Amino acid sequence: MNRDEYGEVINGYDTVKNIADKLKNGQAVIIGWSDEEYTHYDLLFNYNTYKDGFLQRGLRGNELFVSVIGLGAFGFDVKERKSNLDSGYIAQKLNVSGKANKLGELINDVIKELVQE
Repeated sequence: MNRDEYGEVINGYDTVKNIADKLKNGQAVIIGWSDEEYTHYDLLFNYNTYKDGFLQRGLRGNELFVSVIGLGAFGFDVKERKSNLDSGYIAQKLNVSGKANKLGELINDVIKELVQE
C-alpha cells in the first residue's frame, strides 16, 4: 500500500493494486485511509459478495461494496462501468460531506483494476 509520512494509506498504484488483488482473491479489505489533506476514513471494500433475497436501491449483489465506517455504504457497478463515477455521486451514496475527489479517485481506480480480470 502507498502511505504518507504518518503511515496512513493514501491513493497510488500500490494501494489500488493491493486492494483489487485481495478482492479478486475473495478477501474483504479494510484500510485506514487519508486524502492527504484533513480527512481520514476507515474504508471497507467487498466484492463478489454472496447474495440472497431481493436488494433495494438498484443493487444486484455483484457490485463493489464500499463502506465508510460510521457514515455510509453503497455498491458501485463494476461490470458495466464505461466511465468514471462522479465524486459527488460517490460522496452522496457514502454519506460523506465536503470534497470527495480523492475518495472518488480511489474507488474509480479500484473499479478499473477489477474490470481487468
